[in-house]
Amino acid sequence: MSIAMIGMVEAADSELYKALFDLSQSIAGHGDLESLCNALSRSLHRVVLFDFLGLVLHDPLTDQLRLRTLSELSPHPRDVGELPNESSELRRAVWDNQQTVVISPVKDEQGWSEIMPILLENGINSIALVPLTNGTHRLGLLGFGSLKTFQPSADEIAFLQRVTSEFAVTVDSYLAHQALQQERDRLEVLFDITNTLVSKLSWNDLLASISEQLDRVVKHDLAVLTVPDKATGEQVLLGLRVTGEFNLDLGLKSASPEGLPTAEALRTGKPVVMNEIDFERFPSPFYRAGVESGFRTGCSIPLITASGTCGVLDVGRRGGVPFRDDEVRLLVQVGRQIAIALENSLAYNELTTIKERLATEKLYLEGEILSDHNFGNMIGDSPACQSVLKSIQIVAPTDATVLILGETGTGKELVARALHDLSGRRERSFIKVNCAAIPSGLLESELFGHERGSFTSAVAQKIGRFELADHGTLFLDEVGEIPLELQSKLLRAIQEQEFERLGGNKTIRADIRFVAATNRDLKQMVDEGKFRSDLYYRLHVFPLMVPALRERRNDIPLLVRHFTQKYAQRLKRNITAIPSAALEALTAYDWPGNIRELQNVIERSVILTVGEELNVAIPELAGTPPAQSLPKPKASATAERDAILRALKESGGVISGPGGAAARLGLKRTTLQSRMKKLRVGREYR
Repeated sequence: MSIAMIGMVEAADSELYKALFDLSQSIAGHGDLESLCNALSRSLHRVVLFDFLGLVLHDPLTDQLRLRTLSELSPHPRDVGELPNESSELRRAVWDNQQTVVISPVKDEQGWSEIMPILLENGINSIALVPLTNGTHRLGLLGFGSLKTFQPSADEIAFLQRVTSEFAVTVDSYLAHQALQQERDRLEVLFDITNTLVSKLSWNDLLASISEQLDRVVKHDLAVLTVPDKATGEQVLLGLRVTGEFNLDLGLKSASPEGLPTAEALRTGKPVVMNEIDFERFPSPFYRAGVESGFRTGCSIPLITASGTCGVLDVGRRGGVPFRDDEVRLLVQVGRQIAIALENSLAYNELTTIKERLATEKLYLEGEILSDHNFGNMIGDSPACQSVLKSIQIVAPTDATVLILGETGTGKELVARALHDLSGRRERSFIKVNCAAIPSGLLESELFGHERGSFTSAVAQKIGRFELADHGTLFLDEVGEIPLELQSKLLRAIQEQEFERLGGNKTIRADIRFVAATNRDLKQMVDEGKFRSDLYYRLHVFPLMVPALRERRNDIPLLVRHFTQKYAQRLKRNITAIPSAALEALTAYDWPGNIRELQNVIERSVILTVGEELNVAIPELAGTPPAQSLPKPKASATAERDAILRALKESGGVISGPGGAAARLGLKRTTLQSRMKKLRVGREYR
C-alpha cells in the first residue's frame, strides 16, 4: 500500500468547514471505491497539501489490512501491496487503539521495521494514518502521504479525523451496498446453476455452463468434475472446463486420486483449499502437471448427499490469487446442488442399465425357452453316459472353466446347462453365445456390448452377453469359430474378469463362470496358427468329452421313448406302443447327426403316425449312409475335407435340404459352408 503524508496549508476555519461541505457533495453518487477516493482527494487538495491518498480496508475473513485503491494525484507511488500482519505495533496503534499515527520523517522512525522500508522504497517521507470508522464499525484507515516532511498540529489532525469520519459513512454505505449486490449476484448464480442442472445436457456440457456462471462471482481457470469408480477405486472424469493451455492428457478418462486434493476431499468430506504449492502434501504427477500449467491455487469440494460422497468438484486458478473463505462457502453451496443432481443422474443411469439388462435377459430367456435345447435331459444309463454324468458332478461345484468336446448334436449345450444347474450359480443367469451363428464383425459387440455411436448402426447402447452373465455362467458354444483377432480380448476378459464395451472407456468387472464347447480339434488349430495357444490352455482346464450316440447305443431305446412321449403330448397324439423292429432299426443306425438327428426323426415319425403305434420311417433310415459324420476332433484336416467331399458327391452337390450334404453330415448349412470355405472345398466335388 503506497501512502504518504502531507503538510497542511494554513486555512481559516470557515474554509475548512466549507471543504467538509464540499466533500460531502463531491463524494455523493460515486459507484466504486476508486472514484470515491479520487473525489475525496480532489476536494481536500484545495485545503490540504498531500501527494496521494490511499484507502486501506480491513478484510474480516483474513484479518488483514489491504490497500484497495490510491488517488489519481501525481506523482503516483508504486503499489506497496498489503500492510504486513507482522507490523504488530502499527496494528495496535491504528487498528486496535484507533489512534491517528503521523510518521515524519520516515527515515528517522525506528519502529515498524516491516512497513518503513516499503515507504522509503516508494519515496515517501511523511505519512499520516487515520482510522476509518463509522461509529463502532471499524472499516480500515485512510493514508495521507507526502514526498516532503511534515509535522501537523493538533487542529490539523482533528480536521483529518473529521474528514475521515465523514468519508467512513460513505464507504460503509458503499460496502454494505456491495455486500448486498454480491449476495444478490451469488443467489442469481445459484438460481442459474439450478436451472442448468435440470436441463438435459451431458455432464461435460453441464459443467462448462456451470463454470461460466460460477465465474461471475468466483473467478477460476479450471473446473473438473469426477466421480469414484467403486470397482477400480479411480476417479472417472465426467466434465472438464479449462482456459488456456493445460499440460495434461485431455483424453484421460480416469485416474487414481491418490496424492491429489481430490483424495483428501473424498476421505474427509470437507473442502480442501490449496492457496500455495505443496508437492509434499500432494505428490501426484497430475498435481505437478497442473502446477507446470500455471495453476497455483485450487479448491476441492466434495459432493455430499444423504447417501455419502458421490463425487468431487475441483476448481483452480492461475496467478496465485488465493481462495477466500466466502468463496469456499459459495463453492460448497454449488457443490450441494451439483451433488443432488449428480446422485439422481447416477441413480437414473443405474436403474436404466438394470432395466435394459432385465429387458435383454427377458428377451434372451424367452428365446431360449422357445428354442428346443433339451437333448433328452441327460437320459441314459450306458457306461459312456454315466462317465459324463460323474465328471459333471465332480467339476460343477468348483467354478472351474470347462471345455466340452464332441461331435455336433451330441448334447454339449445340455452338459453345459447341467454344469450350471449343479453349481452355486444356479439361481443366476445361464447365457449362451453361439460363436458360429454370429457374423465375425458383430461377435465382439455381441460379447462385450457397445456404446451409442461406437459404429454407424450403433444408435443405442447395447449390453453384451458378458454383462448379462455377471454372477452366472457364460456358455461359449462353437468357440473354435471365434476370429483370431478377437481371441486376445476374449482371453483378457476370461483371465481378468473385466472388459470394456465397444466405443467405451469404462472398465466393467463381471464375475463369470466360463464353459466352452467345440466339435473341432483346437489343438490342431493351435498348431496351424488358427487359434491362440494361451486361450486354448485357458479354456482347457477341465476337458470333458461327450460321446457320440453310436458309442452309447444302449441309451437309444430310452431316448426314443422319451422323445416319442414328448412330441406325442405336444402334438396331442395318443401313441402307446413302439414296434420292436423299429427300435432295433433305430439302435442299429449310426446316427451321424447324433441326438439332434434322432430327435428330428422321432418328431417326424410322431407327425406321420395315425394310430396308437409309432410309425418310424425305417426306409428313410435305411437309405441314409451310415456313420457319415465328420471325423472326431483328433482327425486331420485332410480327413475332414475328404468327408465333406464324399457327402457332397453323394448328395449331387446339394448342400441344404433333407438329402443334402449338411444333413448327411449332421451339420447346419451355415456351419458346413463355413468349413468348406476354411478347407477350400470348391467345385471339385461335382
